[in-house]
Amino acid sequence: MMNKTTAVASMLTLFLLISVTAYAASEYIQIRNSEGVVKVQHVAPNEAAGVASFDKYAAQVYAFAKPDELIAYLVKNKAGALGLATELSFKYKEQRIGAYSDFLKEIKRTGAPKLPELAAGYAFKYGVINPNLPTTDADKKSSLYQDTLQDLTAQANKDKGNGNLFMKAIPWSEPGWISATYSKDNAYIGISASIMKDGKMFVEQEPENQANKIMVAGTEVIYNKVVKEEVSYDYLNWYNEKQDAYYTLTSYGNKTLTEEQFLQLAGELLK
Repeated sequence: MMNKTTAVASMLTLFLLISVTAYAASEYIQIRNSEGVVKVQHVAPNEAAGVASFDKYAAQVYAFAKPDELIAYLVKNKAGALGLATELSFKYKEQRIGAYSDFLKEIKRTGAPKLPELAAGYAFKYGVINPNLPTTDADKKSSLYQDTLQDLTAQANKDKGNGNLFMKAIPWSEPGWISATYSKDNAYIGISASIMKDGKMFVEQEPENQANKIMVAGTEVIYNKVVKEEVSYDYLNWYNEKQDAYYTLTSYGNKTLTEEQFLQLAGELLK
């Protein structure tokens, strides 16, 4: 996403397609669906959140997993049944798919949004599809969740040693996130989509981020221009109501897209 300079683009060729509305830094952007429900909300950075603590168990699970495996695991923090977790945790080991034909097969298998083979003249390099983690109340009532929880609980109760981590690979078919990377002469484009599952997306808007809402092919697109002392970069976001997915479009490497090229590519993806 990052590059050392930012490009200034002419919008003359896009006047018929695009109209621009600028937002002051203090006005946080919202995107609503056709029913008026807020689906994307920009918010101030949460300075109190800090850096997440290191999860040694998740690291062990990741080392255990094979590429493209979703692992359910249960932790026993101390001796005895009282120390056994009552809910499953999950970790996925990402797999890069290098051939577009194989990527397309996974898109069809999971029902993930389809991403193109070419993007603004950049060729497909690899794609990734991550599973939706079964952590909702409805997921926890499913037979797969309950059977896995019972299995790992039984293993933990039978264990007489010092084991405190119990894990199992489980099948998955529902996508949670998809991305593709495209390349041309050491320059790259990234397209990703988070599947929101009827949820709401909260986006931190840093003071250095000049975020503008732009209409592209009938869809509200957020053009982000981030200028910091050490680096500057641009990227796009939008919400696809039909797919209930939140998209991010990035450009990085030894050459980056201009604002005009960003918006042209977004227009192609939104057709």
